[in-house]
Amino acid sequence: MTHARPVAVLCALSLGACPADPGPQASSAGGSTGAQATTAAASTEAPTTTAAPTTTSASTGAPVDQPPTAKLAADPPGGAAPVPVHLSGAASSDPEGPLTYAWELGDGNVADGPEVDHVYAEPGTYPVTLTVTDTHGQTAKAALDLAISADCPTFASGKSPGALALPALDEASGLAPSRRTPGVLWTHNDSDPDGPRVYAFAAADARYLGRWSLTGATVTDWEDLAVGPGERPGGHDLYVGDIGDNNAVRPDITVYRVAEPAVDLARPQPVDAALPGVEALVFTYPQGQAHDAETLLVDPVRGDLCVVTKRLDGLSEAYCAAAPLASGALTLAASLDVGSLATGGSVSPDGRLVAIRTYFDARVWRRDLAGPLAAAFTGPSCTLPLVFEMQGEALGFAADGLGYYTVSEGQDPPLHLFRRQ
Repeated sequence: MTHARPVAVLCALSLGACPADPGPQASSAGGSTGAQATTAAASTEAPTTTAAPTTTSASTGAPVDQPPTAKLAADPPGGAAPVPVHLSGAASSDPEGPLTYAWELGDGNVADGPEVDHVYAEPGTYPVTLTVTDTHGQTAKAALDLAISADCPTFASGKSPGALALPALDEASGLAPSRRTPGVLWTHNDSDPDGPRVYAFAAADARYLGRWSLTGATVTDWEDLAVGPGERPGGHDLYVGDIGDNNAVRPDITVYRVAEPAVDLARPQPVDAALPGVEALVFTYPQGQAHDAETLLVDPVRGDLCVVTKRLDGLSEAYCAAAPLASGALTLAASLDVGSLATGGSVSPDGRLVAIRTYFDARVWRRDLAGPLAAAFTGPSCTLPLVFEMQGEALGFAADGLGYYTVSEGQDPPLHLFRRQ
């Protein structure tokens, strides 16, 4: 996707050893009178250069091996974290031949090649440096500072890649992009006469990929779904929240945890399989309370789990359990105003954004990775765009963290994707 955005550009020529002024003869031959360094007005730091000797002709004194020119462009030249930035050094040049490109991205990462795409996840100022080297070892550098803010991230209007067309799926109440198989979305019904099942769809076109039954689980009121850290190092688990309680009478709630299965996107026929090894985590609220809830959050960084209550006045509570997770009592960790009935939520894969939706709108909070997940709710929230959905109860961040999906209950509900601008 192409956006009409401002582009910051810096250009510098490396400073080589310049010959004495060769006079009119060199001028008429088109020879250079020296190397020059320039910067765009947007730069807050002058580019550095590396000096290198220049070979000259014995007869004319004109340069034979000229130093390269480094040009750096950033699109966009800043923005609100997390923001994907396209860095280009393609306008760099050298009259004698090809260049090599070395990038310092300002956040500890490096890259090579004329074009680089990089996500700046945290607010801050990042000094980006491009070094180009010609075939004779001469170098030139260009630099700029990227200002990444803590303002509200902006997302484009929702677009639908298709509908989740499956007769058995008519109450989609949770949505979670796969971590094990990129391009797969998991969902489920809130009550399912066919049993405790999760369903997989292709994110690109909403194609149905199969269903998996959770061995030993039951369905009372499954209301949300998350993918989080697994029991095995480096693994990922599905967390299914049997947490709904419209009448607020349940003495406890259950979150089912099971290793996320791999999904073959190229398989021509949908899968129908079982998921063994399901663990039931049984939780209670403080003082024997009961709450209706439809939002399950699992922290991808620490492994903590939070259940956010659903209240008509929008004054929800987050009840949490710290990792390593085990059955027991939840703790009241935060109170938050979501404006209406909280129907679903998600945590970005890097753990830095926490989103909660209602039937009418959605909000997102920034999270400091040094603190627990629920601490995000003590800070300000930003509004997220939604498409009107008749009974929207599901939201899940995309696997790259640069967008989110939503879906409604109902037959053949359209899937919606909102991408980061």
